[in-house]
Amino acid sequence: MRQASTFEPLLIAIQGRKPIPIQATDRDEAIQLATEAIATGQQVRTGLGQLDAAETRNAGLTASTTFDPCQHIAGLGRLFDARLQTASIKRADRDQAIAEVVASFAPNASGHVSEPRIEPMASTGRDRPTGDTTINPPAASARERRPWDVYRSGMGTSAFVYER
Repeated sequence: MRQASTFEPLLIAIQGRKPIPIQATDRDEAIQLATEAIATGQQVRTGLGQLDAAETRNAGLTASTTFDPCQHIAGLGRLFDARLQTASIKRADRDQAIAEVVASFAPNASGHVSEPRIEPMASTGRDRPTGDTTINPPAASARERRPWDVYRSGMGTSAFVYER
């Protein structure tokens, strides 16, 4: 989702030679823009996972539910499970099947699925290195505001002052 939409649930991308990203200001505007684009025959990718029309349908989402982050993530889970079942039939190795499914969510510019690429994931414990490792990346600088930082916590330090 970080690569697809930079965690913007209201992002709409009109597909073409060069995709045109549109950031809606609220959910109603996102629904209206996506519906209008689809009605005019544009190929559109929507929501956190930037799903196209077929993927949205297969995930059990609609034009309105795709912009709800919780429902979108649940739909991505359903889509992932369906693709994993299909990939597991073709591949005996579960890790290869998972890699294939993960790669299926990242089409390149021509629309073809890119080669499977596995990014490092948090370890389960038994293979964890013994050194001091940091799970969270360093915080962004105070000047750089992340789009998902709705409480502006990355803008500096905060203090609550209580008075009686």
